[in-house]
Amino acid sequence: MSGVLSTGSFILNIYFPLVFTLMAVFFLYIGLKVITSKKPLLLPSKVFFVFMVIAFSPQLIMSVETQFSTGVFSLLSLMSSIMYVVLLAFFWIQMKGYMAIGISDDSFRNALHYALDQNRIQFEEQVSLIKLTNSSADLLVSVQSWVGTGQLKLKQSKYNHLLNTLVPSINQYFQSHSVKTNSTTPVFYILIGLILLVLSVFFYSF
Repeated sequence: MSGVLSTGSFILNIYFPLVFTLMAVFFLYIGLKVITSKKPLLLPSKVFFVFMVIAFSPQLIMSVETQFSTGVFSLLSLMSSIMYVVLLAFFWIQMKGYMAIGISDDSFRNALHYALDQNRIQFEEQVSLIKLTNSSADLLVSVQSWVGTGQLKLKQSKYNHLLNTLVPSINQYFQSHSVKTNSTTPVFYILIGLILLVLSVFFYSF
C-alpha cells in the first residue's frame, strides 16, 4: 500500500507540475508566437497528440501501478488502462496532417492556392476537399473560421509526401504576404498556459 501512496505522492508533487509546465510552455509558445508575429502558425497534428499522451499519462501510470502493487486483479483498473490506450489509438488515427492556428478563411485558402500553384500541382476545388488531379489524391481541408483554426490532411496516406511538399510553400506565403490573423485561439492558448503554470506551482507546493 505504501508503494501506491509513494507513487501517488510522486505524481502529485513532481510529475503533475512537470506535465503542467511542459503543456504551459507549449500553449504559451503558440499563443505568443501568433500574436507577436501576426502570422498564422502551421504545426503537425501529431505534436498535439504528444501532449495529449502526456496529459493522459498520470492516470495510466496510476492504474497500472495500482494493479501490480496490490497483487490483486482489479477489473476496473484493467478496463481504465485499456480505455486510455484505445482512446489514444483513436486520436492517433484521427490526428493526421497539419493544424493551422490564427488563420482566416481567405488567408488559408490563398495560402493553399499559392502552394499548389508554386509546386505546379493541378487541382479541382470542392466543398471541404481539393482534388489533386495530377496524382488523384484528395486534400481534406477543414476551417473553423470563428476560432481561427484549420486542419489540412490527405485522404490517402500514401500521398503524404505531397502534403510535406505543400507545407513549406504555405509557410512561405504566410511569412511573405500580409495576411489577416484570427487571435481567438492564440489568446485562449495563452490563458490556458497561464492557468497550467498556476496549477504546476500549486501541485509542487501541495
